[in-house]
Amino acid sequence: MGRFVPLLASLGFLLPFSINASPLEKRAALDTCLITAGIPIFTSGSGDYTQALKPFNLRITFKPAAYAVPKTVKHIQDAVACGATNGIPVTAKSGGHSYASHGLGGEDGHLIVDMRNFKDVVVDQTAKTAVIGTGGRLGDVATSLYNQGKQAIAHGTCPGVGVGGLTLHGGYGLISRSKGLTLDNIIEATVVLANSTVVTASATQNPDLFWALRGAGAAFGIVTNFKFKTFTAPESNVVFNYYVSPSSAAALSQIINAMQDFTINRQPPELNMRLFLSSFTTFSGVYYGTRADFDKIMQPLLQKMGLSNPGGSVSTNGWLNTLTSFSNGPLPQAANYDTHETFFSKSLMPDYLNPQAVDALSNYWNANARNNQRQWYLLFDCHGGNNSAISSVAGDATAYAHRNATFKMQFYDRVASGNYDSSWFPFLNNWVAAIQNASPGVNFGMYINYADSSLSKADAHSSYWLKNYERLVQVKTMYDPKKTFEGPQLVGS
Repeated sequence: MGRFVPLLASLGFLLPFSINASPLEKRAALDTCLITAGIPIFTSGSGDYTQALKPFNLRITFKPAAYAVPKTVKHIQDAVACGATNGIPVTAKSGGHSYASHGLGGEDGHLIVDMRNFKDVVVDQTAKTAVIGTGGRLGDVATSLYNQGKQAIAHGTCPGVGVGGLTLHGGYGLISRSKGLTLDNIIEATVVLANSTVVTASATQNPDLFWALRGAGAAFGIVTNFKFKTFTAPESNVVFNYYVSPSSAAALSQIINAMQDFTINRQPPELNMRLFLSSFTTFSGVYYGTRADFDKIMQPLLQKMGLSNPGGSVSTNGWLNTLTSFSNGPLPQAANYDTHETFFSKSLMPDYLNPQAVDALSNYWNANARNNQRQWYLLFDCHGGNNSAISSVAGDATAYAHRNATFKMQFYDRVASGNYDSSWFPFLNNWVAAIQNASPGVNFGMYINYADSSLSKADAHSSYWLKNYERLVQVKTMYDPKKTFEGPQLVGS
């Protein structure tokens, strides 16, 4: 069996395993370790286990080595020790909404640490801060914050998304141009490291770790909770949703060029907007101000986009109704997340799309997308620009590398039922390639929260983290030298 090494002393007992053990022997030793430590688990074959392993993207399924559901920080520490000692990579799962099933390891054979029991939201109304558990879902978090003094944080739109994965890798929503990304509002995080110790990461404590967590956090530890800055939720918000039907590639190019110029140069931080290009195309968003000011800003833009008289709606909403306008469902979430789709996705984070790239995008849409019968879409979020809070932060101030990206572009191709055929991958791959080929020498970057499962390790590293990747590897070596927190696209993999 080879030489044996003892389990980490932090568990308070010894469990030998062989450094030459087979995968099956390692998993058996892992199971014994978890059970002996008293860590709650979902056992293979149980209803809980089957439900927990059903991914958001049904195209990408994995089988873990074991599935832990800790209730205390000590459980998390012991689970990490069990994984490290037995040579099993450890992955935290907060919401289970990962496009590439990163919360299930991104591959077979991980110890999954499900953070569903860490979901408390505690607001300090005087300090305007909130401590939020990693396993909270955005709809529940938003509701709880609001119920505690009408507080809020900047976050994404889908109410079932877990706050952990969203925050550790970005967190863009429809107030981010004035309030920043979710990760920009972290004051500190409580983290279980690879050696099972618990530390605080902040600007003054473990600052290198704090830097890395804000953009690449899954590779550095398990965050048990975040302390966020909050703000008082605005209650008079102009929500708009215009119907758009570009008649040609030239008409679409006009829309994109006008929107890009406005976003870079004139878009006020109070205005957040997006173009949803699909078989039904909409131009929508929120303005945090008066209807009169909104009209003054929006009418000239609509004219430049060639949309001088679009149909649709404009209404004034309170905060929770504003969130619901973009949530595609109610904010309160069921105990078990049961939303699933079958799809392939990609992203681009361009600082600027030159006219040739815009035309290439539009020509591809005209020739290949507009008559495609699958449920595809291309979402442009107006992310950066001269007046955006996101772009006001230096590109190397956090691990998030896309500060100057004008658009956050999500390419998404799904089927209503059945399997996604691999012969359909070129539809999105070729669309992205057409834009890239029209932009020689430019690496636009990509957004890990819209994970592209087809990227190689090298391409994922250079696209998700750009010039920040080299420093991330150095921090990884400091905090997780044995790569306990591993994954096929994570830092250091």
